Amino acid sequence: MDYQTGKNMGRHIGRRTERSQHSTPAMPQEGTRTRTYPQHSVAPRQENRTHQQKQRTADAVYGENVYKDNTYNTRARHRLARAERQRRRRRARIRRYIRLTLLSAGILVGIIALTKLLNVPAGTAEASTPMEAIDMAQQVEKGIENTIGTRIQGLSAETYAAHPDWTEDFLTVNEYSRPGDPLTEVNNIFVHYTANPGTSAAQNRSYFEQLKDNHERSASAHFIIGYNGEILQCVPLDEIAYAVQTRNEDSISIECCYKADNGQFTQETYDSLIRLLRWLIDAYELEPEDILRHYDCGGKKCPIYYTEHEDAWDRLKEDVKNL
Repeated sequence: MDYQTGKNMGRHIGRRTERSQHSTPAMPQEGTRTRTYPQHSVAPRQENRTHQQKQRTADAVYGENVYKDNTYNTRARHRLARAERQRRRRRARIRRYIRLTLLSAGILVGIIALTKLLNVPAGTAEASTPMEAIDMAQQVEKGIENTIGTRIQGLSAETYAAHPDWTEDFLTVNEYSRPGDPLTEVNNIFVHYTANPGTSAAQNRSYFEQLKDNHERSASAHFIIGYNGEILQCVPLDEIAYAVQTRNEDSISIECCYKADNGQFTQETYDSLIRLLRWLIDAYELEPEDILRHYDCGGKKCPIYYTEHEDAWDRLKEDVKNL
């Protein structure tokens, strides 16, 4: 300790000594211990770089595997969807065969009943030759036609003849827009909009037709009403259309073209829609409340104008009721 300056000279001397030892190693003297310092190796740095390269390679492989997995999952979903459609078609065919069998049995019972109603002589009922049996069957068939009447698209000829003017332009039978599966019952009529302003009924019908070639999706409708009021029939009334995913098997769908940005129909489209809806609910013995928007089954905003204007939708059903 330097009592004049107040500094601890020994402490500063020690620091200067350590600095000198770190900077320039002193020569070891006899009888003294030598301090050694560890030498830094480059091996850990090389190992670290090698580990980083392996990690980047592993990340790249993982990303590639994730891409492959996503691609596989997408294809698997498509395969499952196709398999489900095929199962539905098989079930529909089985139901159709059952109905045909029951219909045949019903016709046989009807023949027996009509034979009695038409007072066919007992001797005639038991035909002695095949030709006599054929003649008798033709006579009974003619009697059935006169009794029941001819059916068109699942409706009686009288009911069908009362439909509003439309143009039949049926889609080609295919699995993407017109599967050809029978429509055995009608519980609701669904109203849609094309979601493509300014396109005509013919253009939207062409879009449905092209789905059989480009396989973009499954979509169609029984009718398309153009913004000039023309009506195109794309799918027969006794076949299902791909319009409302969960209700295709018991409903009829109508697509409506439009020009306005808010989705409102032109007056010509509206008038044709009202006439068509009135005829459909009469033909299938439904009520105006059985007319639904696509929005009412699944929540899709279709037709958008009538999902955002409930009063306009209520007025539409009232117009159908009063027609």
